[in-house]
Amino acid sequence: MVTGKDEQVKSMSGIPLKEIYTPDDVKGIDYERDLGYPGEPPYTRGTYKSMYRGQLWTIRQHGGYNTAEDTNKLFLEQYKLGETGFSIAGDISTPVGMDPDDPRVSADLGHAGTPIYGYEDMERVFKGIQIEKISTYLSDRVGGILTPSYFVMAERRGVDVRKVRGTTPNTILTWSSLNLANQVTPKGYLRLAVDTVEWCAEHAPNWHPVSLNSYNPRDNAITAVQELGLLMAEAILYLEEGKRRGRVPLDKLTKRFTFNMAVNNDFFEEIAKLRAARRMYSKIVIDRFGIKDPSCSQFRVHVQSSGSTATYREPLNNLIRIAYQVLGGVLGGAQSIHANGYDEAVCLPTEQSRLLSIRTEQILALETNVSNVVDPLGGSYYVEWLTNKLEEAAWQYVKEIEDMGGLLAAIESGWIHKEYKAAMLEHAHKLASGDITVVGVNKFRLEKVPYKVPIFRFDPKSGDILIERVKKLRRERDSKKVAEAIKNLDKAMRSDENTFPALLEAVRAQATCGEISNVGLDYYGVYRYPMSA
Repeated sequence: MVTGKDEQVKSMSGIPLKEIYTPDDVKGIDYERDLGYPGEPPYTRGTYKSMYRGQLWTIRQHGGYNTAEDTNKLFLEQYKLGETGFSIAGDISTPVGMDPDDPRVSADLGHAGTPIYGYEDMERVFKGIQIEKISTYLSDRVGGILTPSYFVMAERRGVDVRKVRGTTPNTILTWSSLNLANQVTPKGYLRLAVDTVEWCAEHAPNWHPVSLNSYNPRDNAITAVQELGLLMAEAILYLEEGKRRGRVPLDKLTKRFTFNMAVNNDFFEEIAKLRAARRMYSKIVIDRFGIKDPSCSQFRVHVQSSGSTATYREPLNNLIRIAYQVLGGVLGGAQSIHANGYDEAVCLPTEQSRLLSIRTEQILALETNVSNVVDPLGGSYYVEWLTNKLEEAAWQYVKEIEDMGGLLAAIESGWIHKEYKAAMLEHAHKLASGDITVVGVNKFRLEKVPYKVPIFRFDPKSGDILIERVKKLRRERDSKKVAEAIKNLDKAMRSDENTFPALLEAVRAQATCGEISNVGLDYYGVYRYPMSA
């Protein structure tokens, strides 16, 4: 950051910035073509006509720890505080597809999320919660059991699955940014992901079967331009795969697509990024794929304050960072927002931290009046110019990805991981050299922080509970039904048919997380994360 100096100033994405912007900088903008009105293509000014005057964004916290029962208590508490949507964080055993008695995950059980191994655990998590009245985000493994377990829970409660609301991430981009064990290959991931999208398009029309996600890649220090380009490349990948299959009409397939993005520290750049994302996605759906239904080109996005900007030194400083990032998400027009806990660089959010996260969003929504006007920054010379510049640079990045064969090829070749590595090294260099400022870390650093914050500690006994629970499940379930269901899942995996019905059958039969994930691994093989990148 340069203040009071006649030096070249750039955005965090490296875009050179002038001192002041005038009508000359936006004279090429055609209002109808480039901006339009909220709720109309190209949606630059907002996904919905009345935006927050019609409905405030969803306040959603990503959480879970120890056991399903402990997570249920957490959800009930957050609901009373005013949370309007739930988001299940699975512990490490869930996304890697291992049962709790697998020694590879023995140290991680219940530590950074709640383990769910079937519909009974899902029922424990949502005890006393009317799932027909809320929406839920499930951090599910592709081809995993969280989504089918949620649907089976609904069936057992007599709730029509067609009316259940929520989201399955189902995103190959997020998976590419996480070095997780026990994962299928990129081709296997894409196949299972689009299987879920197809099934939900036909049978669960109110469910969002994919939330194309650039949040985790952004935490690998990539820029807003790279985040935007990668996200649009992922949208193209899923649409191309749906078109290639031809099983479900594209307008029906894309009807419930959603997105998940980070909101970082460069305030205006992040706002412009969300505006550019809406316009880019509209162009992809309408111009590239010829989908006529305008609702299919609506960019519905959940944003989360960037975890990578949180510091373990002076953690209360993170409260201010988070508040500014959430404000950026609101002014950028997000539909759902997660304000992180200020202490997440230290531990899982404590009760105090969770309360302050929810209050941050409530105060912003109900006391500041920022929701009174739709797209209040629209027409700003700087914001409109920056929106155009971000879009232009992001399209160039999309072209670079497409020239190498698309996002799948970029992942398979390890190119994307080299991008992550380069970004992280550059960020570390800039932090060490002082080219970027992090208050309390490399500038205004205190020798001794004058306060302490509460520390969350998970219950180490929860692992024993979980191990005994899965052993009991195996003893009491119908082993013949499980064997038949696993056989059918394997058969579906080795055919061209959609695997989701067989996955549902396996969950109904109470096959475990590990048993189900092994079917995909046996067929597709285990993906080796390109560590050399």
